[in-house]
Amino acid sequence: MAVLKIVQLITRMDKVGGAQKHVEALSIQLQQDGHEVTVVTGSYQPSLWSLQELQIPVINIPSLQRAIHLAKDFRSFWQLRAVFKRIQPDVVATHSSKAGIIGRIVGSLLGIPTIFTAHSWSFTEGVPQKKKLLYHRMEKSVQLFTTKIITVSEYDRELALMKEVAPAHKLLTIHNGIDLIEKRTTTERTFLEQPIIVMVARFEVPKRQDILLKALAELTHIPWHLQLIGDGSLRSDLEKLVEQSGLTARITFLGNQLDVHSYLEKSHIFVLLSDWEGLPISIIEAMRVGLPIIATNVGGVKELVEDHGNGFLVERDNFELLKQRLHQLIIDADLRQQMGNVSECRYLQYFTFTPMYQKTIMVYQQAVSELAKKGD
Repeated sequence: MAVLKIVQLITRMDKVGGAQKHVEALSIQLQQDGHEVTVVTGSYQPSLWSLQELQIPVINIPSLQRAIHLAKDFRSFWQLRAVFKRIQPDVVATHSSKAGIIGRIVGSLLGIPTIFTAHSWSFTEGVPQKKKLLYHRMEKSVQLFTTKIITVSEYDRELALMKEVAPAHKLLTIHNGIDLIEKRTTTERTFLEQPIIVMVARFEVPKRQDILLKALAELTHIPWHLQLIGDGSLRSDLEKLVEQSGLTARITFLGNQLDVHSYLEKSHIFVLLSDWEGLPISIIEAMRVGLPIIATNVGGVKELVEDHGNGFLVERDNFELLKQRLHQLIIDADLRQQMGNVSECRYLQYFTFTPMYQKTIMVYQQAVSELAKKGD
């Protein structure tokens, strides 16, 4: 297999999210396999990632940001062009909408094969209508600059085909996958009187910690404790909500945690409520440690969670069912164990890192050889 020079481009690495974790894991493995990797991003928070200590170069382009801003976007275009010309990568792998749009245009104009990984389309169900229309138009207009599009769920591939974003030959699904972790010899998950519920998510749109808090506020007659891992602009509002509900003693805000795994190992139920999703890595992390899942049935979530199998799916607006499912898992330790076992089996069968990585590197190689054929 040829050694490649690869740029991984993502709008921001100053927050912990699925797309960011994906970029870090891919970059580390690519480097270990002898490829030359550079991560390019808008805002970067080194303390959240292990790229620097592994000597993976990170280039900052501060004008690259999520919001549309013509002057900054224009500046990003020229700065990215200079970076790509200097590095001369064999392939540019882009992640997240803004980096995906500018990066593909720049790469294509320089004759570099461009890959876009759609971690969730910005025109997916649940996104506000105005934003949906704008990003749909933008995605359609940049498909000409795109060699291949990887969707992290079959749901997203089908959505792209239905919305005619790109032809079928450019689209393929590669489910997210994460590394196996050695099991601790003694599991610390005890069947306490008080089951621990955990949600790992940024305190930002589209995550819905607020709905979980409201549901649990109506279940105070049974024992539970909630741990919220993550940070973001909506956190202080939620802390106020907890205080007003008189639930301070039962809910812990843990902020960003680098070792999420150790918290999951000691939990009993994993919940992820969102208005939209791609294929959430946080759910895969919970499956890896054998947790039952309660999640909103959006995006590719149903490709991870089999309703009544390894957890429960709830529709976005079905508050009563959410309460019922929480109640069911909180009071039934046997059901938690049973569903948790199915979670772990599903993870081992479908969502480990190596198959995902091998398929991804194959897409990079194909993109490079397609370009070489065109040049012949």
